[in-house]
Amino acid sequence: MKEKKRGSRFLLIISVFIIFYIILSSSFYFGFINAYIVAGVLFLTLMISWGFLFRYRHIKGKFGKVSLIVLLVGILFIFDFFLLQFEQMKYRTLIHEEPVQAAGNSGIHLMSVGTAYFSHAESKEWLIKNFERGGQDFFQMEEVDNKTRYHSRNDIFLQLVGIRNDEVSVMAKNVRSYLGEETAGVEQFLESEDISGDSAGLGLALTGLIEQNKLMNNLDFGVTGALSEQGEVSGIGMIKEKLTIAEKQGYPFMIIPSENAQEARRVKEVESLEIQLVAVSHIDEAVRLINRLNAEAEE
Repeated sequence: MKEKKRGSRFLLIISVFIIFYIILSSSFYFGFINAYIVAGVLFLTLMISWGFLFRYRHIKGKFGKVSLIVLLVGILFIFDFFLLQFEQMKYRTLIHEEPVQAAGNSGIHLMSVGTAYFSHAESKEWLIKNFERGGQDFFQMEEVDNKTRYHSRNDIFLQLVGIRNDEVSVMAKNVRSYLGEETAGVEQFLESEDISGDSAGLGLALTGLIEQNKLMNNLDFGVTGALSEQGEVSGIGMIKEKLTIAEKQGYPFMIIPSENAQEARRVKEVESLEIQLVAVSHIDEAVRLINRLNAEAEE
């Protein structure tokens, strides 16, 4: 009977702590408290748990149960400790980045949008003035809230424990698998430390085909799209910003994923862009398009 009561009491303690943690996390997520308070509360809880662990170190039944509580609190403390590295981030800015050709004059321009976080800024207006003073273009500037910090922490944690692969690694694997062999320009691009996301996959695969002399191109294309190992093209983010960059660069054509076609056409109409949009769902479609447009240009 006593053992049953002890077991029920232990489950009650665990249940109360889980409810307490949910309330704590929700309070952070909705902006009522900051990451320092979350980490501080969990650290204090961990210290109290260690105190009970020391107290019951010679009592087998209680020691085992308290050890489980200490383990649970410790895991959650480590998990939420990652929030601290995002706490100082005040503003998130999408920055205009120059397109890149991974190989010589391939004509395949990889479109990307830079993301910068700023922690030491007096205000949003002050930051905007500094961008304007430096002559640097940016698309959007927003204040970083706890929801953004929360999801950013989750992404990093999942990558660290191996549950989720980072997008660049997946892109590199897919591009190499599709090409079948490494090419100098593609490998040099993939080895750079300042790339992020997977939207360069399609452009890199097309660049690789050009390096392998399987595709000839003398035109300029802005290219964006994620790529699978089988050559299927999937949607990407920030299509408006990438179209704006391509238009500013004066590219006549922009190859985009079919999944982004509707949004891209809407952006083109609203922003009165002149660039020609070509939507593809597989790299083979992009290859045929490049061959056809090059043939037409030579006539």
